[in-house]
Amino acid sequence: MDIKYQLDYKLKLARDFQAQGKLLHALQFYETVINEHPSFADAYFGVAEVYEQLGNIEPAVELLKEFLISDPENKTIRLFFGQFLLRNSKWEETIDVLSFILPEEEIVVNFFIGYAHFMLGEFELAKINFLSFISHAEQSELFQEANIYLAKTEIKLCNFDNALICAKRADVMYSNYWELNAIYAEIYYNLDMHAHAVSPVEKALKLNPNEPKIYELAGKIYFKLGDFIKAERNFIKHIESTDEASSEVYTKLAETCLRVNKAKDALAYYDIALKIDPLNQYALEGKKSAASIVNNNIVTDGL
Repeated sequence: MDIKYQLDYKLKLARDFQAQGKLLHALQFYETVINEHPSFADAYFGVAEVYEQLGNIEPAVELLKEFLISDPENKTIRLFFGQFLLRNSKWEETIDVLSFILPEEEIVVNFFIGYAHFMLGEFELAKINFLSFISHAEQSELFQEANIYLAKTEIKLCNFDNALICAKRADVMYSNYWELNAIYAEIYYNLDMHAHAVSPVEKALKLNPNEPKIYELAGKIYFKLGDFIKAERNFIKHIESTDEASSEVYTKLAETCLRVNKAKDALAYYDIALKIDPLNQYALEGKKSAASIVNNNIVTDGL
C-alpha cells in the first residue's frame, strides 16, 4: 500500500509540474518512477508528453518504441503510441504500430489508420478504413468527423456522388463548420451544379474568411456562372491571402480578366503563371491571345 501511495504521489507531483509548465521538474519525477517501476505505463506516457511539449519528439518516439517492444501485446501502450505518432505527423509509423490492433478490439484504429493513409495520399486505403469505422461506430464521437474525411477522400477519388452522401451524414453536427460547407461547394462544383455551390461557398467564407482555398473555389464557381466580376475579386483575394498561389490560379485570374476586357492585366497574370510553371500550356496559349488583343488595341489607338 505504501508503494502505491508513493507512486501515486510522485505521479501527481510530475503532473502538477507539467501543468505549471515546469517541464524539466516533471521529467525528473516521471523518470524516477520509471527507474523504480519499469513497467508502469503512465510514467512513460508522461515522459512522452513532456518531450512533446518541449518540441523534442524523437526521444519520446524511441522511449515508447522500446517500451512497446518490452510488452508488444499491451494494447494500451500500442494505442497511446499510435496516437502520439499520429499527432506528430508520423503517418507511416502510425500505420505500422496500430495495424497490430484488430478493429473488433478497438474500432477507433480504423479512423486513425484511415487518417494516416489520407495524409499520405493513399486514398483507396483511407476509404477502406473510414468505411470500416463508419459502419461499426455510429455512436462514436468521431462518427461525423469520419464522414467529413470520407467525403474529402471521395472527392480526391473523383467520386462526387458518394462524397455528397458522406457530407450529408456529417451535416447533423457540422452544418456550421466552414470546411463542410467548402466540401459541399467543391462537390457541387465538380457535379456541374454551380448554382448550388454558391450558398455553401459563401457560408464557408463567412465562417472562415482567413482560409485562402475557399476564395480560389469561389472564384472558380463564379467563373463557371459567368459572374466574372466576383470571380476576379475572389481570385485576387486568394492571391492576397497566401504566399503559395498556384500557376493555375493566376491562369484563371488572367482568363477572367480577358472576359472583362482587361487584356493588359490578363497578360501580366499569364506572365506570373508562367514564372511559376513555365510548362503551363493554358497560360502559354492564353498569353498569346492576351498579347494579340493588347497589340491590336495599340494599333487601333494609334489610328
